[in-house]
Amino acid sequence: MARIKYILLISVLVFVPITVLDAMVDDPLGRPEVNRALNQFLTRERAFIQRGLDNASLYVPVVKEILTERGLPEDLVWLPLIESAYSYRAYSPRGAAGMWQFMPSTARWYDLKIDFWVDERRDPFKSTKKAAQHLGELHRYYGSWELALAAYNAGMGAVNRAIKAGKSRDYWKLCRKGLLSRETRWYVPRFLAACEIGNNPYKYDFHFDESEKYPDFEVLDINRPVDLTILATRSGFKTETIRFLNPELRRLLTPFGRNYELRIPFKHYADALAVYHDLPAEELTGVKRYRVRSGETISEIAEKFDTSVYLIKLLNGVRNPKRLDAGRVILIPVESDDVVIDEWEFLPKKGFYTQEIYYTIRDGDTLWEIAGRYRTDVETILAVNGLSFDSTIRPGDEIALWIDTVFCK
Repeated sequence: MARIKYILLISVLVFVPITVLDAMVDDPLGRPEVNRALNQFLTRERAFIQRGLDNASLYVPVVKEILTERGLPEDLVWLPLIESAYSYRAYSPRGAAGMWQFMPSTARWYDLKIDFWVDERRDPFKSTKKAAQHLGELHRYYGSWELALAAYNAGMGAVNRAIKAGKSRDYWKLCRKGLLSRETRWYVPRFLAACEIGNNPYKYDFHFDESEKYPDFEVLDINRPVDLTILATRSGFKTETIRFLNPELRRLLTPFGRNYELRIPFKHYADALAVYHDLPAEELTGVKRYRVRSGETISEIAEKFDTSVYLIKLLNGVRNPKRLDAGRVILIPVESDDVVIDEWEFLPKKGFYTQEIYYTIRDGDTLWEIAGRYRTDVETILAVNGLSFDSTIRPGDEIALWIDTVFCK
């Protein structure tokens, strides 16, 4: 029943036409709440804001263009500044991800794919288009940017309950009555303070490089799995570059079993195209030939090579994992022996909000599964713990995990 109600509510959002956009707030600095947020950004959170401005320089032109196409206020360009410090790698303890901090449920509602291979919440282009759509629909419904932003933060249910209890559609009155959570009462003032700094960075002694430009790229249509380390190295550019251009990818392989549009640096596109079409599958996908031994199961083989049962089944067309004949030669996705991963991959740096936790290995665990569970990468786990792809982990072993989190207090 709840699902049906939500669908009906969204249908209302979609078909209510946008009229003239209301002003965000008249004289935001005249509000003490905004001034308190601004003061916090200039003192305790100065490093966080500067980090966000450093990250934002590449994305602001792109985000502004998308907002303009949607007929939304340009000031919304500064929302990711408080959501994620403009980091596509940002994850919250509650499971929100990307620059716009989409929760999994909201992301799936807006058709942002999240699976073993990709997390489209981390893609700056795809996530910005969906965030603009979401914000536009919220504004259509509430007719107020303050309430729309509150709903973006807390969800429509929380805001609607506050409106009903407070008998008011004035965000500031609802805040004064304590009908919204502390985080949501703090959210709009933080956003308005971020707008003030983003629009006037030098006034507040922040640095913002407006000359930076997102790198030019071309899209390579992929219809078979590609090992990114091989493709990048043999095309003449770094793995770091291809990972940056395709931040939604959660693996060093493009998805198995489906087509994929891979962004390639513009000046290396011809080389990458040649590499992609000329190399045999064994080299391109970074696989190893393995002869199945008597009594071996797919799960045992997957653990031996620190990969997943799913990948082995998909790569070899195995439908019944219990019927794996001894002597059969199968392909195992592994790290390529003839390609050295860039230092960037194996020496991750702690970010401003990186949290280190410790995890005890349990029976049946694999690094792929642990990485997916804690939203990190196998490469990062290996680097942090001084392991290699050949290392063996056993139940009872303790490993460190580095997790990027962003807290909006």
